[in-house]
Amino acid sequence: MATDTVTPTPHATGKPTEARHATAETASRTTVKVRALSREFDGRGVLHDINFDIRDGEFVALLGRSGSGKSTLLRILARLDDEYTGTVQAPKRPAVAFQDSRLLPWKKVLANVMLGLPTRGVDGTETRARAEEMLAEVGLTDHAKAWPKTLSGGEAQRASLARALVRRPELLLMDEPFGALDALTRLRMHQLLRTLRQRHRPALLLVTHDIDEAILLADRVLVLTDGVLSLDLDIPFPVVGRRRRPGFTELRDRLLEELGVADDDR
Repeated sequence: MATDTVTPTPHATGKPTEARHATAETASRTTVKVRALSREFDGRGVLHDINFDIRDGEFVALLGRSGSGKSTLLRILARLDDEYTGTVQAPKRPAVAFQDSRLLPWKKVLANVMLGLPTRGVDGTETRARAEEMLAEVGLTDHAKAWPKTLSGGEAQRASLARALVRRPELLLMDEPFGALDALTRLRMHQLLRTLRQRHRPALLLVTHDIDEAILLADRVLVLTDGVLSLDLDIPFPVVGRRRRPGFTELRDRLLEELGVADDDR
């Protein structure tokens, strides 16, 4: 497993001065390990002493109100932010999918999926074959030569998922990828994500505001409250038919309560 342990060393002010990298042992069955993680912006604490693991192939959803620190945590795991204190062990090259598909408008769909991978020689032939296979898995074979501007919102997110998974990541990070989709398209994307997750088995962290989405998709739900990890809850249901399971409503109410939603607001 290509992972690093990254431990910024703080001054007395709590700001990191340098990062120490060490290769993680492949014997571990943990893809992500976070210990005593804290992050400040201009002296204001955003994350406070965060501790959690994500096991190989595990699907974890991260809930929290706006401003609770969800996206900051995801950016740290994605190696887009190293100004923190604490220890983070995670794969060197995670894949990231955002709410905006971030497809390059001047490249066609297939070229977007291949972005950043070898495109010449034997490696390029393999890359193209893998990209075409991923487009088939997300139902976009007929759109390989299309321009991104011609895609619907759901099609653009499917292309974004193909681009993420073609890299065969050990860790897939998703920052509200379905937030801008209509309800029916969102349900179809949930079904697709379940299928892709079962087929490729990356460890997966999904940042979302949608409680139902978290319960229906994840193995575990974490809740961030004002930068503190206030709840770590296993989902006790099989993957299929969760909404009809006894206890679904009670679990949903428990999460709503943790997020500060009063009974008369439900």
